[in-house]
Amino acid sequence: MSGGFSRLVLFDIDGTLVHCGPTPRRAFQRALIETFGTAGPIDDWIFDGKTDPMIVRELMAVAGVAGDQERVGLALERYARDLENELAAEPAKKVYPGVPGLLDELDKTGVPLGLLTGNIRAGARAKLSSLGLWHRFAFGAFADDSAVRRELADVAVARAREHAGRSFSGKEIVIIGDTEHDVACGRHLGAKTIGVGTGRSTREQLLAHGADHAFADLSDTAAVLRAILGD
Repeated sequence: MSGGFSRLVLFDIDGTLVHCGPTPRRAFQRALIETFGTAGPIDDWIFDGKTDPMIVRELMAVAGVAGDQERVGLALERYARDLENELAAEPAKKVYPGVPGLLDELDKTGVPLGLLTGNIRAGARAKLSSLGLWHRFAFGAFADDSAVRRELADVAVARAREHAGRSFSGKEIVIIGDTEHDVACGRHLGAKTIGVGTGRSTREQLLAHGADHAFADLSDTAAVLRAILGD
């Protein structure tokens, strides 16, 4: 591996890499109404750190509607279709500070870059493609693979092994995310976790949840690289 760095870096998407404005929630709401006749209490629901199927089932449970697997899948197909169509016109979407520069520097090291996200794959692709980032990640684990976030961590590591032709374990694995759920994934793997305070949680809160390092954002490229590549 170039630079001699034995690392695997897995990124969360929402609140970590990008913000896509109100479009995703609006598309999610419309898909639920079309599929189930209600979106439940979606306006006040916290999506952060959860998988898309989990969000559907939680909202439908509160609404008293059966969230069977077939209709959950149909709702998410509708959501992804509308999301891809509508994100192009979303004025509030943005890439968070420091993300492109950090990805550029990591590319130079040859470190494999993957996604570890609660988004279904089509939703992840729509969000990142709308901001020119989808091609930066060679593999990932998505909510299509499992509705349980901790299981997605295992999927991501397995796909990294297939991609890189070698195994990664313990602190060789670095998870970067904006919620306590990302930190919990790291704990499950025995990985290094780096929190970023661009989502709902602050840097201090992420450290309190057990992140090894945390930053307000990813704009200090040198400091974030030291955290990723250091012992």
